[in-house]
Amino acid sequence: MVRWTYLNGALLSCAASLAVAQTPARATDPVFVKAQGLVSDGNGAAGRALIDSVIKATSPTARLYPEALFWRASLASNAADAESDYKHIVVDYPLAPQAEDALLRLAQLELARGDREGALIHLQRIPRDYPRSKSLARASYWTARVLFEKNDIPNACAANANALAQAGEAEIELRNQIQYQGQRCSSIAAAVVPPTNSPATPPSTAAPAESQAATAKATVADTASTTVPPPSPPPTKATAQDQRPRPPVQANDTKPSIVDPAKSPANPVAKPPVKVSAGTSHPAGYSVQVAAYKTRAEADKLTASLTKRGYPARVDADASYFRVRIGRYSTSKDAEDALKRIKAKQMDGFVVRAPER
Repeated sequence: MVRWTYLNGALLSCAASLAVAQTPARATDPVFVKAQGLVSDGNGAAGRALIDSVIKATSPTARLYPEALFWRASLASNAADAESDYKHIVVDYPLAPQAEDALLRLAQLELARGDREGALIHLQRIPRDYPRSKSLARASYWTARVLFEKNDIPNACAANANALAQAGEAEIELRNQIQYQGQRCSSIAAAVVPPTNSPATPPSTAAPAESQAATAKATVADTASTTVPPPSPPPTKATAQDQRPRPPVQANDTKPSIVDPAKSPANPVAKPPVKVSAGTSHPAGYSVQVAAYKTRAEADKLTASLTKRGYPARVDADASYFRVRIGRYSTSKDAEDALKRIKAKQMDGFVVRAPER
């Protein structure tokens, strides 16, 4: 149950973490928007029944059919139903726009129940079957995450470097998450830096982005046997079940899944990820960020919903974005503990330093 709770935070994006960045290739059918609204308002049964009625009235050969299956899976109330529809898409509609993201979410389902090998099988199909996919960076990110869990550090760092090379410049949130996860590689690389009195080596030309994976793998190869604690949960843009506008054509798995499955609230301002270790303290404390929006109205709506559910939510705004955050915690460990409790309630997010009051 805990695993599926975590999965909802990643899949039903999240599905954050997750809604401006992921724009569908074509306009979303109004019936799906209505179904999303019903689920967001707490009437999940009616929302899912509406999608079921669309599926029953649509020919399996129609273009709308796999999209409806993807919607039903994204709004499913349990892992079994979601998995059934995602597999239906992958097997019977491999050329549908939703197929590659269905593979990504199947991988997340496998990881949620502890089947890392099964997750890798789905993830490896994405670059193999969809080499031009827009989901390549996310697939590499999740591949790295699985490999980190397996303690396969060299290959995990190589996959993470691949993800960074594949991520577009506009994918700011995803790049932040990849860099955050890559901190583990940086700490390992630092451990194998030669002493200052070692013979100087001639400077080398910077490798292109495409070669970063090989470089990362080589850097940590000698430390593969070192046991490293699992990485901190990657920043994911939260999607709260009470405000999920629409599931993306591309999986917003790395983004929040309960607040916004497919419409990333807004691309957060590019900022270097916060490096915090357990127990670290900061004068202003720490918070859990669950979403970021371009408009104050959207941020206020989610904040009000979270407040009704008992969360100490607020909006932290700057010149460009309105970020929805929960709580102020004196140490990063307290914030991480709060994040775990939030994930247990089918939300997702990541720890940030709270601004000065």
